[in-house]
Amino acid sequence: MSGPLKCIFSLQKCLQTFATLRCLLPSVYISTRECKWSGVNLCPAFRIATFPGPTHSFSTDISKNDTCAVLQSQDEKNSDSDEDNTAQDEDILVSVITKGKQLSSSEWEKIKDQVLAKNRGINGSNIDAITIGLCGRFMQLDMGLSYLEHLSLSGKKLNIATIAQVMRMCYSCRLKGIDEQFILSMYENLHSRCPVLDGYTAESAILGLCLTRHWKVGLDLLDMAKLTCIPGGMEYNVLVKTAYDNNEPNISLRLINEMLQLGRSIRPEVFHAQLDYCNRMSAGEKVERWKMVEEILSMFVEHDLKPTVDVAERIRVWYLEAADPHTEVQAQLSSVTDGGICKSCQKYLNPITITKEEFGALQSAFMDKVVVGADIFRKSTPEEIKEFKNFVKMTAPYDMVIDGLNIAFTAGPKKALSSQALARTLHHVVKYFVMKSKKVLILGRKHMQTWSPCYMDYIYRNAHVFLADNLSQDDPLLLYAALYSGMGTKFLSRDLMRGHAYRLENKSLRSTFKLWQLQHQCQLKYVTQAGKVHLKFPLTFNPMAQVSRDGSWHIPYEMEFVGSPSQSFEAPTTWLCLRSGKSSPSLSQVRHKKISRMS
Repeated sequence: MSGPLKCIFSLQKCLQTFATLRCLLPSVYISTRECKWSGVNLCPAFRIATFPGPTHSFSTDISKNDTCAVLQSQDEKNSDSDEDNTAQDEDILVSVITKGKQLSSSEWEKIKDQVLAKNRGINGSNIDAITIGLCGRFMQLDMGLSYLEHLSLSGKKLNIATIAQVMRMCYSCRLKGIDEQFILSMYENLHSRCPVLDGYTAESAILGLCLTRHWKVGLDLLDMAKLTCIPGGMEYNVLVKTAYDNNEPNISLRLINEMLQLGRSIRPEVFHAQLDYCNRMSAGEKVERWKMVEEILSMFVEHDLKPTVDVAERIRVWYLEAADPHTEVQAQLSSVTDGGICKSCQKYLNPITITKEEFGALQSAFMDKVVVGADIFRKSTPEEIKEFKNFVKMTAPYDMVIDGLNIAFTAGPKKALSSQALARTLHHVVKYFVMKSKKVLILGRKHMQTWSPCYMDYIYRNAHVFLADNLSQDDPLLLYAALYSGMGTKFLSRDLMRGHAYRLENKSLRSTFKLWQLQHQCQLKYVTQAGKVHLKFPLTFNPMAQVSRDGSWHIPYEMEFVGSPSQSFEAPTTWLCLRSGKSSPSLSQVRHKKISRMS
């Protein structure tokens, strides 16, 4: 059989396997990954074919908090009752596994019979994967190995889903020491039976392989996962940390850039691995180590990253250790006033600054990439976009651009509000700005023409109004009007606009967009029954990590890992303040010129 035909038949077989496995994979896989089939080669070359060599246990210097999210239910069910049944069946297994008492093969068989006798959510096809998954979740390695021994004695062959859970169990229980050859043999079994892996199984294999000297195979598996889904943050974080642990910073930085492009959060373990790498490479030279740490801080500045308090404390201590003994330094975990003054050093945080050139580039790019992009034309028409652009050209500039529907619905739940209540809220907001002699643009939909005339007439008389026909999303037009009007225009919306920033073509434009948004977006808190409008105005200072011209750093940090971006424009409340009385031997002064626009 020719090479292309072999590839086709191999792919067909694997796709059939994938279809069979979907019922065995956890619902987490289905819900957290955006699947995509691509008509490209699904068989990337692997770096190794076999795994010779001695066995040994992996390092146990990884934080216990970095636990792998393992499955809680193996079957994706169509009803809540089936999910409840599965949970009840799992309770039997959980009770046995959490006791940690190793069982004989006959005892395991009795427990399986007891669970299967209920004939509900767990069945003969998925019970092995569920059991191993629970052993991983509760970090009961010995129980998991005992169950695998039972399966071996029973002559039962592990299915793909079970092997995936074995790899995850090994990662969850890595602090207990896992025989490397055991992991590699599991992967050999998996790869020989299914060369093309779905996203969830590929992630499972990556987690296991990162405990071995063949961790770079995980890079191939990550590329494979990209063909069928958008990889999650877990495999990225584990690969980045492993690369740092193995002194491969270039691989780590490449993966970090990828995950930031995808909006994945960086876990504290990665930052600790970065610091460990700096410590090893500096060979005990504390000033040199600090220069390397400043490269990490620059990454915080560029990408608006926030470490956790344990990482911030480690950085604080290293800053003090690197200081000249004759130089007065401050290194404290601090906070910032509403006006942007650090309570530790009493210095103002940097203002948000955007140059004319940066703003001009943002104006041009936003029109090209967002307003006339494919997404907007699926929700509008070229004719409507043209009409809107002509409208803006004739009536701009504005002082305030308002998302009419978004603001009107601030009054309460959509279904509970009458059109009169919606019009009343919008009327009071428009009046607030008109009384301040502001030129206002309202963006809305044509069905707003049916709203109460006693309120809408005032709006039509005192503001420019554009009502779109079929837009399901007004944000691109709102942002276009605000950007077109210039740096002096602000806009009012509760929407955080994250999706639009990611459509811009490079990180420089995305950074400029975020700074512009922080500087120009107002939010409506509420409108009282008496018509008094309460707004949240833009911050007067940069709420992101920053370095000042004197070489001092202010880094916002979190008390615990959140894992998702902030859902508001509230300024961080906890900050790391690093400041010396005079310039210390560091890279800050040089680097400030390169990143000052971010601060």
